[in-house]
Amino acid sequence: MTTTSSAEIWVRSALVQVRADPTTIRRWFPMAARKVGADHESVRIRLLRALPDRSEIPALYRYGDVHERCAIILSAAQLGVDDVLLELARDAFRSNDPRLVTASASPAVVERLSDEEADQVLMKCVFMEIPLDRVPALTRRATARTSQMLAAFVLERVCAGRSVTPQLWPLIDRFPPSDELARIEQQLTADDPERRRAASAALDRRGTPL
Repeated sequence: MTTTSSAEIWVRSALVQVRADPTTIRRWFPMAARKVGADHESVRIRLLRALPDRSEIPALYRYGDVHERCAIILSAAQLGVDDVLLELARDAFRSNDPRLVTASASPAVVERLSDEEADQVLMKCVFMEIPLDRVPALTRRATARTSQMLAAFVLERVCAGRSVTPQLWPLIDRFPPSDELARIEQQLTADDPERRRAASAALDRRGTPL
């Protein structure tokens, strides 16, 4: 005989109440972590799916903590991305929290972004040192403009004598920007020894798989 856990009983009750009165989600949504523990994200998405429309979602996002906000952004995979969720995702990728930025790079969201916006999110991931293998929807969107932007970033780092993550090279080499690459190679003979060291280290790691 299977025993229903107290957490599942709570979830079922919350879902019934949200379907009957959508405003009750304002109470249940923040409580999910305390009631169900580690499964709170998927439970929150279930609560969002029970809503008849998106009218409650902006306030849940606005007043929610980072876990609640991530659940809302990640719900796009099941709810579909309408204008409401797209604007919330844009807010998420403008944040300084890597969890929100990563959530906003989900495939359901990225497919709705312009090339310029996709590049903005990708560069945000680079600056925040978010591993690019965690945001494959963004790397698949890379264009010649993306490659040029990333090469310019590498050049800037090299000229400052700073290290460069090798995960950028596969995207740069997808559409190799000759001018930027030539300027990076020129730093191998720069007067500044730190530039020479940084350029050598960066170029030695070219060809590393993403």
